Amino acid sequence: MKSLFRKLRGIIGTGLTWAGGWGAAFLALWAVFGMTFDNLAEAVFTGMGFGLVAGSSFAVILTIAERQRALNQLSLWRVGLWGGIGGMALVLSVVALVAGNGAPLGQVLTFYLPQLVIFGTLGAGFASGSVALAQREDKKLLEGWDLEALRLEGD
Repeated sequence: MKSLFRKLRGIIGTGLTWAGGWGAAFLALWAVFGMTFDNLAEAVFTGMGFGLVAGSSFAVILTIAERQRALNQLSLWRVGLWGGIGGMALVLSVVALVAGNGAPLGQVLTFYLPQLVIFGTLGAGFASGSVALAQREDKKLLEGWDLEALRLEGD
């Protein structure tokens, strides 16, 4: 049970962290490219909502796909792939819903292609960056420890 709560805390924490980052990213996109938001708050809160879903999706995917690996064993390109999929999860759900209601899949994908590219890129970048930062901090924490002395007999 403790493991389940730890995983849930990680999923929620990742979602909240990405919410803040995606809110800032949407603010930048709105300021630079003049995205179709009416004001600054709408851009930030929309980004935060998408970031929360994307970060949580990424954390669930990573938990399932990489469950046998420790943090230092994670490959950044694989993590980026999972992050890209997590970033596109909400848009892919909408694509499936719209296409499932009879709309031609080609037209639906063409319409949502910009969102898929932007969200996939943000997801891959945030995932790789998050794990790279965590791996770097993990190495700092382990510096100075005699890991051989900490091994259990029989390992």
